[in-house]
Amino acid sequence: MSTVLLIEPDERLQRFWQAALTDEGFQVMTAATPDEAKQIAAQEPPDLVFLGTGLDGTKGVATVEALRQMREDLLVVAPSNAEQVRQELDAMESQSAIATRSSIKVDQVKIAITDALELQRLKQEKRRVLERAQRHFRFEQIVGVSQQTEALRTSIAQAIQADPATVLITGETGTGKELVAKAIHYNSRRSDQPFMVVECAAVPATLLESELFGYEAGAFTDAKTSKKGLLEVAEGGTVFLDEIGDLEPSIQAKLLRVLEEKRFRRLGGTKDYVVDVRFLAATNRHLEAFIKEGRFRQDLYFRLNVFPIGLSPLRERKEDLLPLAKHFIEQFNREFHKQINGLSFAAQARLMSYEWPGNVRELRNVIERSVILEPGELILPQMLSLGGVGWPEVEEIRLPPGGIALEEVEKKLVQEALERVGGNQTEAAKLLKISRFALRTRMKKYKLC
Repeated sequence: MSTVLLIEPDERLQRFWQAALTDEGFQVMTAATPDEAKQIAAQEPPDLVFLGTGLDGTKGVATVEALRQMREDLLVVAPSNAEQVRQELDAMESQSAIATRSSIKVDQVKIAITDALELQRLKQEKRRVLERAQRHFRFEQIVGVSQQTEALRTSIAQAIQADPATVLITGETGTGKELVAKAIHYNSRRSDQPFMVVECAAVPATLLESELFGYEAGAFTDAKTSKKGLLEVAEGGTVFLDEIGDLEPSIQAKLLRVLEEKRFRRLGGTKDYVVDVRFLAATNRHLEAFIKEGRFRQDLYFRLNVFPIGLSPLRERKEDLLPLAKHFIEQFNREFHKQINGLSFAAQARLMSYEWPGNVRELRNVIERSVILEPGELILPQMLSLGGVGWPEVEEIRLPPGGIALEEVEKKLVQEALERVGGNQTEAAKLLKISRFALRTRMKKYKLC
């Protein structure tokens, strides 16, 4: 229940507003003076302050400022027709009428309070989401002890300060490019603004253009109304261009203009929109080779590569492997309510001897599956599936003491197979020793397609 502090020196109006707001489901505390209101708020800070008569101008401002020292996000509502309400009460009393709340128009005040509290709730939820994201993508999430990882932390810190310079993040698939992009955004001055991801490889060129720039009504057959693009939605925040190397040439020139001028036009429009966003881009491609082949614009590459950050593959920084494995074990212990203490020496040796073609993403998947299946306190080597080799025979798989949903295990296996072969369904079906039709059936069942 939301708490409203009603400050009203007029006893009749105080009783009236208290009853009206109580009827609406609010918990109402009353005060006749600003000093009394401060004493009440000191004991129980309200969600909203309702200023009655006699508290306009400087006196009202001073009261609000004092109360906001106790609660920074305190909302304030004041009726614009307080004198009219008093006059109606006077008229009713002079006519010996019963002054009922329904006889006076207070709906606008009730709506204003309800809307203000809803706005406060949304802001609080946004703040909670932001705080979760900042915790998840803080610098400590860049796990590792290698020189490469230390250098990466330094580069991220420098990139944060280099706003609004464009950052180009390069590295093999699975090295954590999006994690780096989010670490830059959520530790920057833009952290409370949108972080928009543009999947350059996953969306057809025609659709990507309309998603990125938006469109005006009539721009194409199905454009019944105008629509904002991701650039407008991301105003003040960050746009992450994932797999920029797969961007169609037809859009590269338009993107270059946005990067250079921070302006664009919606599809079918004539008006230029100016936008304040920071661009981060990532790719696992060799863009220099793409430039020689004519598949990527050189001027766009130079504009993107203002602040380059390169991510090393996991096989080149084996010192990070065990700290990362420990980090993932702790993460999945919380998620699956397990109590795995770590890896056996043999399991550690097995991890260290593997080359990790799928990098950190593959390690994360291996540890996740091992935490799910391991019934003991230590992950044993037979629970590690590396590169499709080393799974125990079916009869050796042990059921955890607390049991596990078979569908959960099956879903994880299907996900792993698809990720390992880059989404190729035929190859994934071969890994799972099932037909492609059977794979498709399971993908639909688990909403993986």
